[in-house]
Formats: sequence, C-alpha cells, structure tokens
Amino acid sequence: SLPALLSADDIKALLEEYNATLPSQMPLGASVDETYASYEQLPEEFQRIENGTKHTATAMKACIKEYNATLPAPVKTSGSRDALLEQLAIINPDLVAQEAQKSSPLKVSGTKADLIQAVKSVNP
Repeated sequence: SLPALLSADDIKALLEEYNATLPSQMPLGASVDETYASYEQLPEEFQRIENGTKHTATAMKACIKEYNATLPAPVKTSGSRDALLEQLAIINPDLVAQEAQKSSPLKVSGTKADLIQAVKSVNP
C-alpha cells in the first residue's frame, strides 16, 4: 500500500501550530489609553517619542505599526491542499520534500484511455 499523504487538515494543524509560536502583534487600541498601554509595552528601541513631549495617538500608533512590521507574518491556514503545502514549504521545506517523494494514488475514474494509462504506469 502507498504511504499516506498528509491531508489538508494535517497540514492546516501544522501551520496553526507554527502560527501559535509567533509573537502576537501589538494592538493599536481603540482609545488613547489603550494605545498608550500598547506603546508602553513596546521594546525601548520602538518607544521613539521623547519624554516631555506630547504622546499623541497618531505618534504612538506609528511606533506600534513600526514594531508590528518587524514581526514574522503568520502563514495562511486556508485554501486547497496544494496552497497549504506551499505555506508549509515556507516553515518546513524538508517535510514538503518528503511529501513530494510519496506516490500519489492512481485515478480510479475518468475516460477508458486515462484508466488504461494509469494501469500501464504500474503494469506495462
């Protein structure tokens, strides 16, 4: 029997596991207070507003956006099996290479000519 191919659900689970390990983006905040709370949590090199100057929401949001842009982007977890495999290749190229080595199951439906071709590929 053929080695089992990863299902789309298996691949999606691997992608979601990876995304769960990524640092989360800082929220911009709906109010000035929420924005300030996020700004205060930024690493020091992103807290660029000088002490003694007014911390406007716009200035703080610019710093937060700059920080968020440095974070790794999560991989997409939706789409066809092939689209998910492309995303998996970004984070685990070895696993995708192993998957590519596996034989895909032969077609069991289609035109008579297609089926004859499929049989000849294993039993010439």
